[in-house]
Amino acid sequence: MANFKKNTRYTNANTTKRRSGDSYLVLRQQLKLEPGDDDLFVKITSAYVNRPDLIANTAYGDPSLWWVIFEFNKIIDPFFDLKLERILRIPSKDRVLIAIAGLNKA
Repeated sequence: MANFKKNTRYTNANTTKRRSGDSYLVLRQQLKLEPGDDDLFVKITSAYVNRPDLIANTAYGDPSLWWVIFEFNKIIDPFFDLKLERILRIPSKDRVLIAIAGLNKA
């Protein structure tokens, strides 16, 4: 089993091997996060287009949490889904960290 960095989108992910011996990644379950009263709403400006790391850094002070914002807003492809003027709903960092901790227990 591989060790993945804490609080990444690979938290609680595993690797397994095919019969051929090749390893592959088995992804984790999605975060259990519902919209909350403490969510932020951020409009994508030209500074944020194709820069999810900057959005996460502004919202959380941690650019590595970009994947949480993508998952929460159902963004699959930033080149098509992260358009100028789009409004993103961003859950609070406290709730995000609790949800990530829940992945570690699964």
